[in-house]
Amino acid sequence: MTITKQLVLLGMAAGLGLTLAGCGKKDETPRPAATAVPAAVAPPAATPSAPAPAASTAPAATVAVAPAASTDPDSPTPLPAKEIKGVGIKQKLTYYYALNGGPGAIKITATAKNSPSGATQALAFGLYDLKANKLCSESHGNTNADKTLVINCQVEKAQPLILRLDLSEETIDYAVALEGPIELPAPQAAGAAPVLAGAGSTDIDEPTRLKGNRIKGEGIKKAVSYYYAFNAGPGELVVTGDGKNTSAATSNALAVSLYTLRSERLCELSLGNTTLDKRGVMSCKIDKRQPVILRLDLSAETVDFRAKFDGPYDFDAFTPPKAVTIALDSAVLFDTGKAVLKPEARQTLHEAADRVKKFADAAVMVSGHTDNVGNEAANQALSDKRAAAVKDYFVSQEGVPAAGLAVKGYGKSQPVADNTTEEGRARNRRVDVVITPKGK
Repeated sequence: MTITKQLVLLGMAAGLGLTLAGCGKKDETPRPAATAVPAAVAPPAATPSAPAPAASTAPAATVAVAPAASTDPDSPTPLPAKEIKGVGIKQKLTYYYALNGGPGAIKITATAKNSPSGATQALAFGLYDLKANKLCSESHGNTNADKTLVINCQVEKAQPLILRLDLSEETIDYAVALEGPIELPAPQAAGAAPVLAGAGSTDIDEPTRLKGNRIKGEGIKKAVSYYYAFNAGPGELVVTGDGKNTSAATSNALAVSLYTLRSERLCELSLGNTTLDKRGVMSCKIDKRQPVILRLDLSAETVDFRAKFDGPYDFDAFTPPKAVTIALDSAVLFDTGKAVLKPEARQTLHEAADRVKKFADAAVMVSGHTDNVGNEAANQALSDKRAAAVKDYFVSQEGVPAAGLAVKGYGKSQPVADNTTEEGRARNRRVDVVITPKGK
């Protein structure tokens, strides 16, 4: 044999040896669990880069063996290749990858299996935009043998996207491949860690003052409400909530709402009963720059939760008003034109009464208000009766001392919003509970 032929054969053998070393059987050399990935090589936190105008013209990326990816949808791991392979870590969790896609059809081919179990799923996967709108998704269900699913996602415009992978405790391994108009974002070095607030104040009148726009925490195995304060507006504030809960017949992983300092609710969202990470997004229109209260309601079954907001906001200090005003929406309390409290108003009234009882010896005025529609005398009478109904409930059902409560109806004379719009008229139909602490 010539020397040249010997060298060629040796080179082929070496290349084959390297290939086999990189593709050994997974049950012989299992991947480490997520917690075993060294910090130095952990996936960097990154957000999607600029959207791709069309399909990438770069050479096709190789298959990437994926270690544990980000479990934070706000800091997804940049997708390392158009095909990734991974293994389960005997834990239910969700991975998030960032990529740029569209416009056009993106094909996702996913193969997965799980160990035997009464009820589980090998893998759920899907594409989402940055507002948590689901573009497409599919689930492998319970399968002990490799099962391959193919879905096509129609993306209307070039934009950053999130590839979401949901693993069960029984997931063994998975492979996901993407084809079509996609572009892999460049790996980014980890930037400064975001300012994260944890569990907040449980007193709405002494809310936690935020220094960053992100909140993250865990449930405490009992229902609780947390309150945070910052400045927002004017304009549209986009508020995002994430969370999950343990299995329960009825539960709510997280409810998020935004209020003015007058306790007027600007917007709200609820994640409902979900044992997998779920995201909700809402847009809050704020007519002027003002201090606002972000409220997070957890259930006893809440496992963990996150919230963030984007848009016009700042964290400048503000001085709360001397008097505490609780604006109660008449639509929550009464049927149209009526002054009899609705049964579903009890929780709202209970929370208001608890706030009144916190301020011992405070002067409390319960005042009724209407919009400018209809007969003036009728509006005046309705505002009187509604204020009286709230006072009577505080005294008879909540144990608030009657001596500290004054009642007055103002009819249409004290609007807080523009009566020429339906939104403004709705805000004007209210019962205000104004608490003036002693000495103020």
